[in-house]
This record gives sequence, structure tokens and C-alpha cells, in this order.
Amino acid sequence: MVSSSNAPLRLAYISGGFPVWALFVAQTQGFFESHGVHCEITHTGSSTVQMQGLREGRFDVGLQLPDHVVRAGLHGSNLCVLAAQSHPPDVALVSSPTIQNIEQLKGHRIAVDGTSSGYALLLVKLLSSLGWASHDYQLVEVGDSQQRVQALRSGALMASFINPPLDKALVNDGFVRLTTTLRAFPSYPGPVVAAHRDWADAHPELAKGFQYAWAEAWRWLLDPNNQAIAIDIALKHLGAEVTAAQIALQNLQRQGVPHISATGMSQVIDLVWKNESVGQKPLPIPEEYFWHFITSTENKLT
Repeated sequence: MVSSSNAPLRLAYISGGFPVWALFVAQTQGFFESHGVHCEITHTGSSTVQMQGLREGRFDVGLQLPDHVVRAGLHGSNLCVLAAQSHPPDVALVSSPTIQNIEQLKGHRIAVDGTSSGYALLLVKLLSSLGWASHDYQLVEVGDSQQRVQALRSGALMASFINPPLDKALVNDGFVRLTTTLRAFPSYPGPVVAAHRDWADAHPELAKGFQYAWAEAWRWLLDPNNQAIAIDIALKHLGAEVTAAQIALQNLQRQGVPHISATGMSQVIDLVWKNESVGQKPLPIPEEYFWHFITSTENKLT
């Protein structure tokens, strides 16, 4: 399928690392072009900047955790999920070498992308499970994983969730991996590709062209015959080392094409509802957040 639209698709992503591997596969291997999509890519480095851009119409599509989609709906911005971005990444909660366990974070400043979204919500849930209140720690907005790495190295902040493969260099230098998202939240869904529903409805050929390109990028990435080129893409665009990229690719090949389910979306909705002042507003149906996925007769996108 090739889109007939000449309009560019303006895509934004927040942080680098393995979760955006398929994006650079689609870009470098020509899958966007082959499906009629001229994709303009922006690295925002901040979920706040990204969501503001989506809200103001400066971006059409964004790569982010699914809670952003749910929260946007609460604040009048109708976003919908086009596809799963990646599998739930095993993002490490990394601390200063002086911190040896989560309990020792009490009273310290912790770096986050945004204080009320993304992994910050999971972090609050984790710390709340220890019986901590919000005054027992301080969340400080810093930006993407690379900026948070710099904040940890400077000693200004004591811990943060850091995307792979950036966490490895910190651990090699004596920083401590306290836990990971998969260990603490094994069934929570991974990031998604989301769009303005009005934009997707107004440009269905472009939106579906993107879905086809995205699905093709994932199939290409999982094909063992493409491993050498895939590793090269990781080195050039993701800041990865060869060994880390090889291990990550093997894990992806074992897991298969990522998907986002209604069950997973329900977990996201529950988490957002517990952290937002929604009053008596009823819980939405998870399927309300999904745009039209490619059907089983059209190389189904899962």
C-alpha cells in the first residue's frame, strides 16, 4: 500500500536507545518512502516539550509511553494509538554509587523526564509500595535519558530510570542498578506510537502508510539475515556498543513483533486515574484509544 498524500508526517520521539530501533530501521531502509510517507523526525528530549508539540499540532505522531495518550484525553487532546512502538523495555533504575538499595533513596532528589507522566508514575507507585509519601523524596524534571545520565554523573541527582543501552556505561563506572521496570512491573505495556485522532482520520492513507512501514520495519529488524545491518544502525543511531546491540537483538527476535492489548491499556488507564484528579469520571474503555489497526488480510499489525 502506498499513500497518495504529499503532506509530511511530523514525528517526534523523546529518548533514544533500543526502544526507537524500529524508527531508524524504517528511516534508513526506506520503508517510510516505499509506503508513501515522508517522515520528518524530531528528537524532543522531553515528554513535556513533545506533548505540547502534539497538543499544538506541531507534531502529528509521537513515540511515548501510553499514559501520555490517556492523560492527553483528560486534558482535551484526543490522541490515539497507531501501533506498539516496542516491547516493554527493561529500563533500569540507576543510582549514585553511594546508594546501594532503594530504601536509601529516601530524602534524595531523583531525576525524571516529567514529574507526572511516563516512568515517573511507575516510580511513584514503586516508592509508595514502600510506604513513602511524596515528601520523602523529590522528583526533578531533567529531560531524556542522556540528560539524566549527565545529571547522575555530575552528582546533582541521585537516581533515575535510564534507557538501555545508556545504563550499561553507568553501571560499568560503579553506579548501581537498583531494579528495572520489568522486574518491578512485569506486565505493564511498553511505549506506543500515537497520533492526533483528528489528523489520522483526516489523513487515513498517510496513517495507514505509516502503519505498514512500521510493521515492515519490525519484520526486517527481526529477520536474522539483516543482523549485521541492524547492528550497524544501532551503533550509528542508538549509541549502542556491539555486544549490547547483539544481546538486545537476540531478545527482540525471541519476543517477536510487539503489540499493545486492551488488557495492557487497562493497566495504564488505572494508573493514570489514580494519579489524576478525575473526580467521578468513569473509566474509559481501552479500545477507545486505538485507531484502526491493519486487518488480518492486510499484513496484520499487532
